[in-house]
Amino acid sequence: MIEVRLVGKPRLLRDGVPIPGPRGSKCWALLARLVRSPDPVSRQQLVNELFSEADDPQGALRWALAELRRRLGMPEALRGNPIALDLDEDTVVDVLTLQSGSLPEPSPRGTLLEGVEVQASPGFETWILVERQRVAGEMIGLLRQATLRALSARDTSRAITLASSMVEIAPFEEGPHVLLVKALVAAGDQAAAQRHVSDTEAAFMRELGVVPTAALRTAARPAITPSTAGVSSVATANSLLTAGMSAIAAGAADGGIEWLRGAAGAAEGAGDRSLEATCLFELGTALVHAVRGYDDEGAVLLDAAFEAATEAGAQDIAAKALAELAYIDVLAARRESAVARIAEAWAISESMPKVRASLASYDAVHLSDWGRLDEALDRFDEAIDLCRETGSVRRGIWAMACAARTAYLAGWLPAAERWAKEAQRQAQTERWTAIRPWPEAWHAHARLARGEDPAAVRVDAESTYALARQIGDPCWEGISAKVMGLTYVKDGRPELAIPWLEDASTACVRLNDSYKWVSTEVLVTDCEVALEIGDTERASAVAEHALEVAARGDMPLLMRRAESVLESLRPHA
Repeated sequence: MIEVRLVGKPRLLRDGVPIPGPRGSKCWALLARLVRSPDPVSRQQLVNELFSEADDPQGALRWALAELRRRLGMPEALRGNPIALDLDEDTVVDVLTLQSGSLPEPSPRGTLLEGVEVQASPGFETWILVERQRVAGEMIGLLRQATLRALSARDTSRAITLASSMVEIAPFEEGPHVLLVKALVAAGDQAAAQRHVSDTEAAFMRELGVVPTAALRTAARPAITPSTAGVSSVATANSLLTAGMSAIAAGAADGGIEWLRGAAGAAEGAGDRSLEATCLFELGTALVHAVRGYDDEGAVLLDAAFEAATEAGAQDIAAKALAELAYIDVLAARRESAVARIAEAWAISESMPKVRASLASYDAVHLSDWGRLDEALDRFDEAIDLCRETGSVRRGIWAMACAARTAYLAGWLPAAERWAKEAQRQAQTERWTAIRPWPEAWHAHARLARGEDPAAVRVDAESTYALARQIGDPCWEGISAKVMGLTYVKDGRPELAIPWLEDASTACVRLNDSYKWVSTEVLVTDCEVALEIGDTERASAVAEHALEVAARGDMPLLMRRAESVLESLRPHA
């Protein structure tokens, strides 16, 4: 059996034993290009991308293909035009395994073609930049799922190994560090957990100039099981659960979460898996929705809630936990994981219309972020109907505001305005102030797009931005600052937009669990405006960063916009 490992330093193995790989970086680049392409690639395209500077470009391609066939020991592979892979059936390619949704063993470490640099066309340079991010995103998503499963199964050794791999791939993303700390705490190594927190804080400050959020240090806290003399664990868990849920409903998030932590701790030793699932679910949901920056810890608890609920036959809790996990994945742009969780939750929630209302809303947003706008709009229609039928008023408001965003992106401005206005009206009726900046911002986008006076839009957008700042939501703040910038672009003063876009970018990354699509949309807008005002250095740097982030989150519409900026900056013959 031949193994082709393209993650990390590329290498070949036969039956587990390393064998000589092909000579030359371009052979490895060619193999990666062919393996990762969804469709066969023509010889001319490969020549244009990799061999155009050779004295005999077609000959150089033929030599590279022959070298790959020799080293792989597959004389019939990599032939034709376009070139078909035709690798032997027992060939294992790590990046294909990742692409299929499975985690190779051992877990890959490093980046795609690490250390391989080739002199190639700008088109190939963009391809490798994008593909490295895609592979990294696939690895992190699969490692994250496997880490959560290992924690739920109390396989702490495996959880530590998997989380450590995530940290190596994304050393300056907070989420992998939170999961590693949770794994160390679960293993009983409190000292190692505290040490990792301190080391991570120092590294973030040294490299980024900021420390991680409080979520990292909180993850290192040991679990405490409350007890009262003469009172059973079940009674303790139930009383703390009731108190915690009441406090969360009243807006006292900090106190409510502490009570819910106590409830979860008491339930763990009570021997009642259904009660344990309920406590874990309520705590995980509170960490995701009631406070900001704790989605990773929330995911650990929700995954544990799903496992406990499944074991106890509590399908309602299992479905709701999966729905919340899907929501976390949608915000974080983990596409394959979101698809899997939504499908699994949908399958077990047939008799739970409220759960399906939430799932349809999450799925619609996910499809929109994924660039599948027509599918998203159809799904929004279904979601909004389900919310109306089930009395899920606030979920319906959120869905309508997100539908307004999608209609705007699709160029359906009347629909965008209609949904935005209705979301604003219902938010006012519901006295749900915290949601208001989201539909207001997309209403402002639509007004600008249909040519309304930018100064008039700006007056309302200023109020939206001020409210977003008061609420403290980084996504609402980011999108409202972005629309403030757009008002200056529309009235012919794009240079005045840049400070607003800088503020928007800063706001969007203030917390580790902010909405990835919003932060990437802001970056792409920033590079487009920089290009418009002739700041090519800024446009290039921001566009490249935006392209990387959009590629990792599989956001094709944003990728194309970033690529368009980079293409405009390239010299043309």
